[in-house]
Amino acid sequence: FSRARRARPRDHTMHDPKGYLAIGVGFGAGVWFTYKALAQSAALRRAAWWPSARGRILESVLYHDAARKGTHFRVRYEFTVDRTRFESQTARLCGDWFWNNRQQAAFVARYQPDQVVEVFYDPLDPRRNCLDRTDRSGLAAMGVIAGAGTLLASLLVWLDWLDRHKTG
Repeated sequence: FSRARRARPRDHTMHDPKGYLAIGVGFGAGVWFTYKALAQSAALRRAAWWPSARGRILESVLYHDAARKGTHFRVRYEFTVDRTRFESQTARLCGDWFWNNRQQAAFVARYQPDQVVEVFYDPLDPRRNCLDRTDRSGLAAMGVIAGAGTLLASLLVWLDWLDRHKTG
């Protein structure tokens, strides 16, 4: 005797636009953060050869920004190259990503107003400059986000594939 197979209702949650949007956002975040990490890594490699100038810290603050919902920092400094004064706040080339608020606070505490500092600058364009050209911790955070976005999007694609290829 043969039994007639009854079609089981399938879960089509991934077949709606929200599922595809989640996949697109996951892969998009993975690609974007990978691009940003690679660009900042290249900038750090170039900065290893930049000359330095004596500078001075103008402001060093850690603050809570309600609009951006988080703790942020600002380190402003000035320096002079070829009798031209520059003012900047690019303290780290790897961006303002920290693993936690404690690391962020420790970074800001390194710089006090009126402190004399060494500023590294691009000799072709001194507006590109930084105080710390060795800290790569922001790149690691971006790498984790890139990997997580790609992994989650891949998981959704795999689950969708499994759903489509179920045997009844």
